[in-house]
Amino acid sequence: MIEPLKYFMASNFGPIVVALFSWIVFNLIGKPLLRFFDLRTEARRIMVLYDNVAARWKESHHATVAVNEDMTPSNFERLQAAESQYREMASQIRAFADTQAPTYMILRWFGFEARKASSGLLGLSNTVNTYGKSRAFHKEMISEALKYQPA
Repeated sequence: MIEPLKYFMASNFGPIVVALFSWIVFNLIGKPLLRFFDLRTEARRIMVLYDNVAARWKESHHATVAVNEDMTPSNFERLQAAESQYREMASQIRAFADTQAPTYMILRWFGFEARKASSGLLGLSNTVNTYGKSRAFHKEMISEALKYQPA
């Protein structure tokens, strides 16, 4: 009676160990990787959606001056939505970077900088209402960190 039990344990133990190991690796690395690429896609979607949002101000050498004084309510709402969406995306990417350490390290090895992207999105949420170098700088920072293709 013990012989069949030994055969069963010997023949099925290897595949069970491999399956268990695969499940652990997928849940620790694979699922978070998929989540990061979903966040990356969503960040790009938001950037494209609000890329042409009208700003209220323009940076100059000496001060910030108004350029869009007669902003319509719908344009103002769109500007506020852009600020909110950029800030929300920044918080999601930062939370990912802070809580998914093994995956974050793998992504950094491949050149993705989630924390830098989060900082860029947060900066963009603060400067989307002003045309100028700061707004462009944050857009470039996000594109570099998430490795978007140049437009």
